[in-house]
Amino acid sequence: MSKKPIYDKVLFIILMILLFMPLLQGRFQLIPLKPLNGVTIETEKPEFELESYRSGAYAKQEEAYVGEHFGFREPIIRLYNQYLWSCYKKTYAHDVMAGKQGWLYTPESVSDYYGTELLNWQPSVEEARRNFEREVKYLCHARDILKENDVELLAFIAPEKSFVYPEYLPDGEHDTTTINACATFLHRFAENGFPCIDMTSWFKQMKDTVDYPVIPQTGAHWVFPAVYAADSLFRFMGELKGIELPKLRYGALHESDNHGTDNDLERLLNLSLPIRKRQGYSPTAEVTVEHRTNSVKPRVLFIGNSFMWGFATRLPMKEVFDEVEFWYYFSTAYTGDPLTPSGNVVDLNLLEKLLDFDYIVWFTTGNQLNKGTNGFANSVILTLGVDDSIRQAYIDRIADTICRDAINRVSTDSIIRKEAIAILHNHPEIIPELNAETLTSKNNEIPYAKVIKDIRKDSVWMAALEAQAFLRSANMNQMLHAEVDRIKADKPLYKDQTAEIQFARQCQEEVRGRIERIPGNAELLEHIRKDAEKRHKPIDKAIEDAAIWITREKYGLDHCRLIDDPDAEIPIPPD
Repeated sequence: MSKKPIYDKVLFIILMILLFMPLLQGRFQLIPLKPLNGVTIETEKPEFELESYRSGAYAKQEEAYVGEHFGFREPIIRLYNQYLWSCYKKTYAHDVMAGKQGWLYTPESVSDYYGTELLNWQPSVEEARRNFEREVKYLCHARDILKENDVELLAFIAPEKSFVYPEYLPDGEHDTTTINACATFLHRFAENGFPCIDMTSWFKQMKDTVDYPVIPQTGAHWVFPAVYAADSLFRFMGELKGIELPKLRYGALHESDNHGTDNDLERLLNLSLPIRKRQGYSPTAEVTVEHRTNSVKPRVLFIGNSFMWGFATRLPMKEVFDEVEFWYYFSTAYTGDPLTPSGNVVDLNLLEKLLDFDYIVWFTTGNQLNKGTNGFANSVILTLGVDDSIRQAYIDRIADTICRDAINRVSTDSIIRKEAIAILHNHPEIIPELNAETLTSKNNEIPYAKVIKDIRKDSVWMAALEAQAFLRSANMNQMLHAEVDRIKADKPLYKDQTAEIQFARQCQEEVRGRIERIPGNAELLEHIRKDAEKRHKPIDKAIEDAAIWITREKYGLDHCRLIDDPDAEIPIPPD
């Protein structure tokens, strides 16, 4: 009997498996696969509608959806990417550019080296010079005001890979008609005596003295050498204030088994095989902090880019700083250790925040200086350099001008006002006081913002305001401002109302007792549980709120709300 029919059946079965397995995988995800790296915007599955079907929109949406959800998509894409890389050293990753000998760079860094990045962000070379000079002037003015209030403002420029390792860059031609943004800023900083550390030149020197790459071959950011840079920064910060910060100590270097940030660009390529590393290894070492009798842990605000994560992930931040905050690209605020998102910078009281720290470190890299300071210099001078009333008056003037010019345009007052705020933010020079070579004005609220900083440092004062906050149904931020208002008005301070503070602490003790007893009261607990479900509130928070409400009701504190009457008399019961 011929074996051919058996072979035919086997081939047919294999063919069917090859045909239907992708369909089954796409539908049921039978085999767990490693997801692709990078940012993915999910395409929603379109709903069939006759109108969209006739117009062809449904077919396009369905095609896009199927293209993102077919079976075995991830390994197929990796295999195709590997073919492009191995045969042609080519990649479709927008954020990665292939250099020589397997080195990877960001496109912005490469174009900055060849002088073509500037005009991606600036209308012309002449306008770029004017913008950079104006921003440096604003930073210098802001530093003068901050320094008067015992806050040091300085710049830290992290190393740029294309300038540290230019020998592996892809071939290109230099545009000699432009300027280098980083060099321009550094020159202006030196002329104006603005404190700045540039890590690129130091890393260029260091790379020839170590047996590992100071910036990884397939990564965009520094790894362990970030610790060396941090050590230099802390010493520099100490010199600015004439103090000694805690010192970093590091043990013997050894090969790291964590290759997360040293191949962040390579991961974006989504290859099947790792790129061969041609130089050295990825080092790491134990980092400790040495405290001396005269060392000081400062409060530090970092404002900048992703190179800051090299500090945050490798340094024991709590041992170095009394408090640290990071404003990522002057947009998202991160606090604590480890740094975690705490809100948007636009929602913060910028004046109080700027004065609340001992140091403000503007943290950037060379190629990003083509964009200037990402709005930081403009914001800080508008905040520190003029009174709020002056700033608001100019916003009103700009809004009026927009209204007069917008003849055939429908805009609400809120939209017009937002446009006016944006125009003033982009052009602070509209205000004559800020356009002068020498700054002669400053925000008259600075002394009071500094008082808030002093109050925060006083644990006794803060404890008194915390007690008053309970009595007056306020948060601590409201109490701080209310206390400053009383200083302005020369009224008795909340912190000096001893009887009220003692009464508040008595009430707080009662609240703690009620929180412990409420779980034993089945009827009350059930009522609180239903209310918590209705209000989508955690049960622990609901119990605490109920205990506070019962206590406030007992002593008739409902009318004592700071927001309604800052001078409300607290009904202290007789002894």
